[in-house]
Amino acid sequence: MAEEKIQHNPNCKSDSFEEHLCYIVSQALHINEPEKFEALIDSPKFKCRHCGRVANSEKNLCEPLEI
Repeated sequence: MAEEKIQHNPNCKSDSFEEHLCYIVSQALHINEPEKFEALIDSPKFKCRHCGRVANSEKNLCEPLEI
């Protein structure tokens, strides 16, 4: 059985969706590995237009907007 990609943003067509915070949170990284998650958000420079999450890098968001 093929692994299904979990998406919280059905409009995101990125090949690197697994690097986006919406995917990362759906995999419970923020709970299971809080240090790794914190490193992605500790100095936010971008905000996602879709979900409102903030991240240090635009590569971690579906629809990044510089803040």
